[in-house]
Formats: sequence, structure tokens, C-alpha cells
Amino acid sequence: MSFPADACVNLLPHLRLLRALAAVTQAGSSQRAAALLHVAQSSVTRAVVQLENQLSCRLFERSGRGMSPTAQGDQLALRVTRALQYLADADRHRTRHAVPAWHGSPLALGVTARHLQVLQALVDTGSEGRAALLLGISQSAVHQSLQQLEHMTGSRLFIRSRSGMRLDDAGESLLLACHLVQAELRQATEEWPTPGLAMQGQLVIGTLPFSTTMLLAPAVEQLLRHQPEVRVVVIDGTFDALVTQLRHAKLDCIVGALRSQLPATDVMQELLFEDRLAVIARAGHPLAVRHGLDWPALHTAQWVMPMPNTPAELAFTQMLNAAGLAPPAQQVRANSALMMQAMLCNSDRLALMSPRQVAREVAAGLLTELPLPVQHTRRRIGAMWRSGYLPTPAAAQWQNILRQVGQTLDGLTLV
Repeated sequence: MSFPADACVNLLPHLRLLRALAAVTQAGSSQRAAALLHVAQSSVTRAVVQLENQLSCRLFERSGRGMSPTAQGDQLALRVTRALQYLADADRHRTRHAVPAWHGSPLALGVTARHLQVLQALVDTGSEGRAALLLGISQSAVHQSLQQLEHMTGSRLFIRSRSGMRLDDAGESLLLACHLVQAELRQATEEWPTPGLAMQGQLVIGTLPFSTTMLLAPAVEQLLRHQPEVRVVVIDGTFDALVTQLRHAKLDCIVGALRSQLPATDVMQELLFEDRLAVIARAGHPLAVRHGLDWPALHTAQWVMPMPNTPAELAFTQMLNAAGLAPPAQQVRANSALMMQAMLCNSDRLALMSPRQVAREVAAGLLTELPLPVQHTRRRIGAMWRSGYLPTPAAAQWQNILRQVGQTLDGLTLV
């Protein structure tokens, strides 16, 4: 089965056809699928044929006993069913009861690509008029689509004020579901590469500061050696910003320092290895050449400090407390490893960093580790995924490579 490169754009408008695919796969016949969808059997039959023609692929084997999905049809139906169930999950705000099966959700049965486009445009612009201009349709069409969405969810989706429109809780839940729907359809197009080609598709990886130099770069290189057709995008950012992108399926995973508590119920963490921290300074720093260096000698030191509410800051506080040193004046904080290294090389400041992070700079004679025992809870470095995330073949290989590189690093002892 071969999808065109822009198949995600082509699949989304065909939600009606995709619903028929999912229903027939689940029910085993067009007649029983029609009962699930509350439509005529002929409508289901036409939808399946139309989808097969659109994709130039046979999705079902027909017999007197019913319809059985082909391997390709079954895989596509799995992605579509997951997408529709995300919409049903958003109905929790309407029912306040258990999540219905997708075919029991008015939202999953009725939403169209236009509804999703209007919702996103309203979020991006904050008004029906500007959303209409963005989409190139009338304001009345935007208003009608919004009314239909609110009818299907049984809830208001936006709070209106003089400054514009913003999502309420039900709207936030629906927006999240819509992003996950689009991600599942995009992933569906990546699971059947053109015959003869290696795995394809795109992986978008979020990275946290000071955590991934020794893990991410070799893992990406290893993936691309095996799968050169895969496109890799690496995005750095703050923890909260990356978690939001992960939850909305803008990222496939986050790699970096794990938190002691999960940031959200729909996010899971996987430990890859533990890392120690050390006091790092420029080569030739007065403290680096001092004989019998001890902690009291650092009482007047200036620091490049980690960002607030990060594992690195917790370790920094533990280190100072264990050494009996007062917290330094908060002069400089940095969340960029390159910025931190540059400041160390050009000043007498100190920083608490992973020796792995600066191994090349130490080997090049630019930085050095001060001979001081650092007492802190070792940082847990790993990956974060969406709960229930179903990886494409390329993403599954990426997960395995991450684990292999993590195991290698975990076996290296840094004294």
C-alpha cells in the first residue's frame, strides 16, 4: 500500500469513509456496521468502495460470511479506530460518565474535517471573523460549524470576552482530541512505505537542557544509519512547553531529565540511565590549580546556576546543603548548555554539570572538573511518551535504539 507524501492532508477530509472502514472491521459485515453507524447498509458499502478507490488498495476480502479486512485494511482500521476513540474520550465532559465506545459518541460519529479546521482557526485567531478570513469561508459558515460542534459535545467550547474567544475545559479537551486524531492519521500514512524503500516518515523529538548530548546525538546517528529515509526534527525547550507539545502529538517523545512525578496522567516516563553531576570550571581556574581544595574555598565563588524547579536545581541545592555553603546570589541562570560552557570558559564562574556533558571540552583542555565530592541524588535521564502511544515502525526502532544507547551509558562508570 503506497500513500502519497501528503496523504495526511488527503485522509482527513474522508472521516466519513474512514468511519465505515472502522465499523466494518469491528462488525464483520456492512449490515452490522450500518447498525453501528445508524446509516443505510448501502451507504456503508459505497463508503468502503470509495475509500478503496481513493487509496488504490483492497481493504476487505468479501465472502458469504461477511467482510474480513486485509492486513493493510486492518492496520489502517486500527489507526482510525484509535483516532475516533480519542473523540469519544472528549465526550467525558458531556456525559460525566464512563467513556463511550467511539460508535456510541455523537462527536466521533459526526465530526468532519471542516469542524476540526474551524476549531483550530478559532483557537489561533480568537474570533469568528478572523477565523473566517484565515479559512477563506464566510463567518456564518464558521459560526454554523462551531454550533454543530457544541451540539455534538453538548457543551460550550469557548469563553467569550472583549479580548476575544478562548477555550474552556471542554474546548481544551476537544482540541487535544483533534490533535491526536490528526496524529493517528498522519502515522497511518507512514506505516506502509513505498515498496522497496526503507521505513519513512518523520520523528519529532523534544530535548531538555543539560541532559542529552551523550544520549541523543549517537542515538539519532544510529537511527539514520539504519533508516536514512526517516526525517528527524529535534526541538529544545522548557519542560512545560515540551510536555504540552507531547500531549498534543506535536512531539513523538521527550528526552532528558525525568521528574519525580508525572507531569500529566496521559504521559509516561522511561528511565534510560542515571547521571552524576560535578563542579565544572575553566581550565586554569584558580581553584583548579589549588592544592588541597576543599568546599570552604568555594564560599565566595560565583556560579552559573540551573533554572528554577528543575532536577539540576534540586541537585544544586542538595550539593550546597551537604557542603554547608550558603546559596549564592542569583546572578546568572542558564538553560542552554552552550551558553553555560561559554560563560565558564570566559570567566571564573563555576557550574554544576554532568561530566558526560562536557567530556569533549575537558579532553580539549577548555574545562575541568574540580576535585570535590558532590553529594546529591543522581539525575534520572530517560524518555517521555504519550500514554497509549502506538509507534510507527520507525518510531519503534527509535525506541529500541534509545534503550540500547541508554544501557551502554548506564554501564559506563564515571568516577
